[in-house]
Amino acid sequence: MLLAASGCTAPGESVENDPVPKLQTITASEAILLTGLDPTLTIIDLRRADEYAAGHIPGAVNIDISSSFAEEAGRLDRDGSYLIYCAAGGKSSSALRMMGDLGFTEVYNLGGGISAWQRAGGSVAW
Repeated sequence: MLLAASGCTAPGESVENDPVPKLQTITASEAILLTGLDPTLTIIDLRRADEYAAGHIPGAVNIDISSSFAEEAGRLDRDGSYLIYCAAGGKSSSALRMMGDLGFTEVYNLGGGISAWQRAGGSVAW
């Protein structure tokens, strides 16, 4: 225990590890839990504006994946935490890969999309 406290790293060696990216698909139940636990979480609805207006996860921002998603996502903080979703999970899987390629470190894809969210009892705003 004393060795750990005394700092036995070699000169120039870092004790901090690079953050391991968290890029994963989670269940609707996990997403509901995550939204309640992480107040810094940014929720992104990837559907068209009309779909977003018809009902979205409370607090979600709308960035349509069909438009210039990579450009819009490029303006976001890559070190932030994000929950992304679409209608059923297909487009958000593509967005998860794109965000990983852009260097984002914490992105959760809502498996099954907003449909799964509603089936799991998640609330929807208009």
